[in-house]
Amino acid sequence: MKERTLNRMFLNRIADGGDAVRYLVPRGGGYSPFTYRQAGEAAREIALGLMAAGLSRGDRVAILSGTRLEWCLVDVGGILGGFVTVPIYPSNLPDQVEYILAHSRARVVFVEDELQHNKVAGGLRKLPALSLIVWMTGDPEGKTGTTSLDALRARGREFGAANPLALDARAEEIRPEDDLTIIYTSGTTGPPKGVVTRHSNYAFVVTSALEAVEVPRGSTFLQFLPLAHSLGRLEHFLTFDAMAVSAFARSLLTVAEDLGTVRPEIMVSVPRLYEKFYARVLSKVEEDGGLKKAVFQWALGVGREASRRRQRGEEVGGVLAWKNAVADRLVFRKIRERMGGRLRFFISGGAPLAREIAEFLHALGVLILEGYGLTETSTVTTVNRLARYKFGTVGKALPGADIRIAPDGEILVRGPHIFREYFNDPAATREAIDAEGWLHTGDIGVLDAEGFLRITDRKKDILVTSGGKNIAPQNVENLLKNDRCVSQAFVYGDRRKYLTALITLSPEEIVAWAAQKRLAERDVEALARHPEVEKLIRGIVEEVNRGLASFEQVKKFVVLGKDFSQETGELTPTLKVRRKVVVEKYGGLLDALYEKD
Repeated sequence: MKERTLNRMFLNRIADGGDAVRYLVPRGGGYSPFTYRQAGEAAREIALGLMAAGLSRGDRVAILSGTRLEWCLVDVGGILGGFVTVPIYPSNLPDQVEYILAHSRARVVFVEDELQHNKVAGGLRKLPALSLIVWMTGDPEGKTGTTSLDALRARGREFGAANPLALDARAEEIRPEDDLTIIYTSGTTGPPKGVVTRHSNYAFVVTSALEAVEVPRGSTFLQFLPLAHSLGRLEHFLTFDAMAVSAFARSLLTVAEDLGTVRPEIMVSVPRLYEKFYARVLSKVEEDGGLKKAVFQWALGVGREASRRRQRGEEVGGVLAWKNAVADRLVFRKIRERMGGRLRFFISGGAPLAREIAEFLHALGVLILEGYGLTETSTVTTVNRLARYKFGTVGKALPGADIRIAPDGEILVRGPHIFREYFNDPAATREAIDAEGWLHTGDIGVLDAEGFLRITDRKKDILVTSGGKNIAPQNVENLLKNDRCVSQAFVYGDRRKYLTALITLSPEEIVAWAAQKRLAERDVEALARHPEVEKLIRGIVEEVNRGLASFEQVKKFVVLGKDFSQETGELTPTLKVRRKVVVEKYGGLLDALYEKD
């Protein structure tokens, strides 16, 4: 990205792209193309429509919707108009939506449909700054203070005809130091904070990320991450600048099927999807059994050895190359075909990825480039490269970003991508960014001799046993989740003599396992109480414990009958565990594990 503002980048790519495909939109059973020209026309009309509605440069415009074409068009339109976009997760509850709209003082909110509209409508009396609600789909049918996206675009066309230079003049006004967006953190420990980032922050990140990870023009991405999350948002910015194609998944539930339909070359995801893919492959192998299982295990062993060679930068030749070609033809190629057959690489971020999963997929011929960053670092700070990667690390710093490790192990970051402030919260801003400009990330990590960063845990999540031992629970949790029958693991034990865990079951996998064991029970809640399932989980825990120091081992556990979810409050919209919520909700169960000591 040679431009210093996002609006200028969008305008230039729209002009360069013309009739080239920018988006692929689900329509019926297939996909319809949407070009750069069409995107530019829609975005300009949205920007002009907002100007006609009386909005000024710097006013906040909120978007309350799932990932879809209209979200992207509204975002680009808002940026072209010099407005500050405020994304909101569609899974947020009405009081959470009200908080963000009130705190950001949003002037306009775009809502996906009536369901999202109702989250706003109930609290309008508490939102004096809000002057307009725009429905992105459907017709609001005369609801007060509400219009449709089509009507707003029509208003923009009229305003543009009467003021033909309005948008050009606005483009000249926008500066790199202008605010671009306010992204509210998911609030794993308290109320969300509004992270204010500037055009210059994301201009740096887009430029540096595309230097680090090559994205050829015309590459197809499968886009399904929430655009309210900074990783999904950056994916949209990157693909626009790289003149790639963004194909929208029909839903989170259809991603596996959409992979086969869209046949993307690159995909960005949080680790949860890769965990599920890993579990699904292993489940199919167990289901096949016999000769097929034996062939898979042989092929996987060959693939792992080839992977180790490549990780060391060595050539895979001789007998190993021949064996790997056979393994690819017999096993790996068929698995990759289910992912569309064209994947160049995956990108993983948003949470730690288990090393085993990265190594497993690489053995199958699919590389995952893991990266790291925060909303406060404009999404990304480090990433592995195609030419040099280390599994179990989040790669090296982007060109122009600085990283150091504090004496207590906390990762500190400095550079042009650090956010400006927490909106209306100067005390929190001062706490996050020190006098020398270093952002205190709250994450614990280590840098190796080559500059690769490894994350060990969140600083606030570190457990200190009553014996004074420091333990990173995420490491133990990821090891437990490597088993296909385990969905979530929550390790507990701060100020306690030993560690305990809450474990949830993967519904599909545990039911399939029960069928293989000829258990009559098929209900997940009932299976969680079944002695055979308790025996299974105990075996998994004991296997993990064998690779851990004694103070890191899980001594007792409870198998829960229901998985963690966004709906029940234990997970954020990006599927991170809200540790405080889990402790509050299951505190009685956890305390009971220590009662006899």
